[in-house]
Amino acid sequence: MKYINLSLCLIALIFLQCHSPNSNQDEKKPDINRFEIELVAENLNQPMSMDVLTDGRILIVEKDGAVKVFDPYSQLVSTIAQIPVNKRFNQPFTTSGKKYDADDGMHGVVLDPDFDNNKLVYMYYSPEGEDSKSVLARYKWEGNSLDLNSKKILLEWSTQRERCCHWGGGMIFDREGNLLIAIGDNSGFNINDKDGDSRRTSGNSNDLRGSILRIKPEEDGTYSIPDGNLFTKDMEKTRPEIYIMGVRNPWRLTMDSKTGWLYWGEVGPSTDEFNRAREAGYFGWPYFIADNKKNTAIKTEYDTLHIVNNSQYNTGLVELPAKPIPSIAWYDRNPSELFPIPGSGSLSAVGGPFYRKADFNNAERPYPAYYDGKWFVTDYVRGWIMVIEVDDEGNYYSMEEFMPEGTFKGINDMDFAPNGDMYVLQYGHDSYAPYARDAKLFKIKYNGGNRQPIAKASSDKIAGSVPMKGRLLTEGTIDYDNNISQYNWVLASESAESIEFSEQNPDINIEVPGVYQAILTVTDEEGAIDRDTIEITAGNEPPQVSIEFPESNSSFYFPGDEVKYSINISDDEDHQIDNSKIKIWADYLPEGFELQNFITNLKNSPIHFSANSILGKQLINQNNCTQCHRLNQKAVGPSFYEISNHYKGKEGVYAQLSEKIMGGTKGKWGQAEMPANPAVSLVEANAIVDYILNSTNSPEDKTSLPRSGTLKVANKDDAGHLIFKASYTDNGWGKISPLETSTVLGLKNPRVFVSSYDTTSNMRLYTPHFKQPNHLIPNGKTSYIGLNDTDLTGITKVGLDIINFAKIEKSNWKISLKANSPSGEIIGSSMLDNLNEEVDKFIKIPLKSTIGKKDLFIVIENNNYQKGMEVFEIRSVKFFK
Repeated sequence: MKYINLSLCLIALIFLQCHSPNSNQDEKKPDINRFEIELVAENLNQPMSMDVLTDGRILIVEKDGAVKVFDPYSQLVSTIAQIPVNKRFNQPFTTSGKKYDADDGMHGVVLDPDFDNNKLVYMYYSPEGEDSKSVLARYKWEGNSLDLNSKKILLEWSTQRERCCHWGGGMIFDREGNLLIAIGDNSGFNINDKDGDSRRTSGNSNDLRGSILRIKPEEDGTYSIPDGNLFTKDMEKTRPEIYIMGVRNPWRLTMDSKTGWLYWGEVGPSTDEFNRAREAGYFGWPYFIADNKKNTAIKTEYDTLHIVNNSQYNTGLVELPAKPIPSIAWYDRNPSELFPIPGSGSLSAVGGPFYRKADFNNAERPYPAYYDGKWFVTDYVRGWIMVIEVDDEGNYYSMEEFMPEGTFKGINDMDFAPNGDMYVLQYGHDSYAPYARDAKLFKIKYNGGNRQPIAKASSDKIAGSVPMKGRLLTEGTIDYDNNISQYNWVLASESAESIEFSEQNPDINIEVPGVYQAILTVTDEEGAIDRDTIEITAGNEPPQVSIEFPESNSSFYFPGDEVKYSINISDDEDHQIDNSKIKIWADYLPEGFELQNFITNLKNSPIHFSANSILGKQLINQNNCTQCHRLNQKAVGPSFYEISNHYKGKEGVYAQLSEKIMGGTKGKWGQAEMPANPAVSLVEANAIVDYILNSTNSPEDKTSLPRSGTLKVANKDDAGHLIFKASYTDNGWGKISPLETSTVLGLKNPRVFVSSYDTTSNMRLYTPHFKQPNHLIPNGKTSYIGLNDTDLTGITKVGLDIINFAKIEKSNWKISLKANSPSGEIIGSSMLDNLNEEVDKFIKIPLKSTIGKKDLFIVIENNNYQKGMEVFEIRSVKFFK
């Protein structure tokens, strides 16, 4: 019996090993809060690439040719050389529309595998001068500077400098000491243009561009060709340096130290790729993309077994190697249906390091075994970091986002340091901008031990007149190891003595006016601490601002009606309210947008912005539009100010710009492509346009509403929420600064859909079609819908929108309207078969006269209910005057 059990265990183990791509499958995924992001260097100038020394220093090269070193011990960045590089194209309309913008310059750097002894550094760049070319050069690093006189040119090749783009730049040594260099296709975007025809480069076996080269550097500054490249040394119309042919813009190269296989990210025309090569091969560009889908821009006939390069600019083989090797993962501008890749819109696959835990056996803080055999990749535009797991053949197995809470802008290199930390080099999204604000170096370190607590200070009152009583609160303080041992508060002000508290949530009584800092210090059992501070103002009571609706319902507005409103303001210190400091705003939030999220944004928005503009700004942030556009500064695309100044006041501008947002465009502001955003609806696109066009407006462009008045409601059923905002800034008190109070209230459309119900019971949710409102179906003898805090003043009937009312069995169904609980006072009821569907498609339950706000419950009962019986669908509830 023991023998049988042992055999079964062995069989199970073999099965798991055969079907699990890596031996880390049983390793638990680490808590994401064990990874900490630390900014270690900023004020970089267009950083392009980096390599890590064995002593932990980071060598960085910048696009304009600077070679810099970050020292993790001193935390300083020093410049060790300036390489003269080309900085311009000859023709205008490059990536961001300016004549002298260039993707050319410094592209890549890598240290010799024996750097600790020979001090050799290899760089790929385009040298300054009239000769249009790129070079692979070797330098010696002596002391605190790079010896420019030690330069050895190993390899050079001709390029075009007429129009952008695609230079690649990734460099890596394999375990045999061969150097691999990723070179882009040096092409524009039009296949029919000479400078855009990548058949002359990527599809040309006699051109080094659009390839990943593999050479063996020799001590004298020359190189030899290792065995196993794509073409033999004596083959006509080929370059023997080519290891991988048919790539477009390959970025960061990495190798699996266990298998020796090569991995890289590649920027495509509209589909980006993550690729793997187990040996030399042809990867299809410009004829194929992704999993060998045809490039429709090429009109000639070809297939994967017969690829003919008939370009007039081809100097290499006419019959190209077959069969092209497909990508292991890919994605385009739409949300990916094949891979769990976040986001949509613009894209730019970078790649990143392949992790093997065995490479970090003596590291201070290696990443956990869970990541063993996984590839860390990133996207320059979208800013996420993903982890791709591959199987035993190096093919895609699974993918997940790494540190989804982290937000990066323009990552263009990542690598692990000997101590186990991963460094992230960020160029930022300000194209060609010297010392851009987001050009930074981060490190992400793993904490396998005690985690620092995260202090969160708050108070039940942050301002008031003296004596001011309140309570300091630690709600929101987090310790992932649950070992907080001490809370300490210090209440300090320039006008009074500091007071300390050792309680977690102490009561305070401030008698001396002033601005106080309440400093919370949290300490855990291992001595790790964190602090947080809030400001408390004593001596000035905040204004009181309320919005009332006399003679109007305070929950709903009614189409075609008038809403009377009144703003009441009081302030203990201001004996007379200063009307010039009152700001009153009202507008409609369109149907389908989340009310609470909008209210949060409205409180921080200026009065001259419409609801549509505020929504537009919110949507711009949600759709990551700021990756390519700034408010008043050019980035990848034009600034919003530029767009506003160009289009504002033109006829049909909303339709024109909305079409561009949804469908994409190219060429108006340069060669940079504005990708399609198919997930953005026409209503959302119009809101984005509204924000852009009004971004140049000033607060003086719109005046405040009066303190009381009447608003005419649009006579349409889909106007959404009617939102009021009122604010008042007082005059301060003595030396205490003025305080502002803002109040926001929304009146609902009287038709309320499922998404806005506060509670339901025994109701089954049903989605009829994509993008249509959900329905609710009774699912028991008693079920109900609840709407909290609903003003029933003036409401005479509550209507139910029941699908196919005429066709359903109505007997035994009772509808009751109850106040404050499902078993509360009945304020209206009817049997369903006593009700008729009216012209407006609602069946209406009479409501007895009710004043004020109640929690309303619509209770549906059928004592004969049985599972499987025919029931009805409720699409919405509507309130009638």
